Amino acid sequence: MNIIIFDRTSIMLLLLALAAVATVSIATGTAVAQQNQTSDSATPARSNNTTTAANVTSPAGMSLDAARDLYLSVWNRTEFNATFSTYVKQFTAAGYGVYEEHGDVFMPGETMILYVEPVGFDHEELLDQEGNKLYLMNLTADYIIAGANGTELQAIEDVPVGSIISHRPNTELFLELTLTQERPFPEGDYTITYVITDEVSGESFELAKEVRVAKTVSASVA
Repeated sequence: MNIIIFDRTSIMLLLLALAAVATVSIATGTAVAQQNQTSDSATPARSNNTTTAANVTSPAGMSLDAARDLYLSVWNRTEFNATFSTYVKQFTAAGYGVYEEHGDVFMPGETMILYVEPVGFDHEELLDQEGNKLYLMNLTADYIIAGANGTELQAIEDVPVGSIISHRPNTELFLELTLTQERPFPEGDYTITYVITDEVSGESFELAKEVRVAKTVSASVA
């Protein structure tokens, strides 16, 4: 099967057409799903007329449902990868794109949280007891910690980072990959490689991050 990779700009242009796309938040194995709501409170009342996302059309004549179908067709041909990742301060990731950044220098014993926005993950179709269609998204991660000289110090495998069942094939999703220093790391430089796997498709990608552990953290990177 040929894989077509679409850049972040193409994906974001399609996202702008989707006012009704659902948003999913995944944080260290927990998930909260919400569907954006549309409101017609600003529309003057008209008799025998109901406005829904399905029948709203753009100036070009494309309905939101058609735009979403187009977006999902692109999504299903997109390689599983991350469009964005950054370390964030603990307890600040409140939603997709909502966080406070942390630099790449950490105090000994400080928790390291990598915020990741994955794309191209698959949705496994399921049926509930009433025969309604549901969608499973299931992601895991490996953490590989190496010293400055490249020597592997520890590998933590198959960490559940998000398993949700939704009524929608959600696409806006973020991960919080949390690494706790059970014993404070000695001061120095480290490379942490995150291997994120889509358990539905079996595909994986890697993110390698350079971090430093130091007792004094500059305010400019904290």
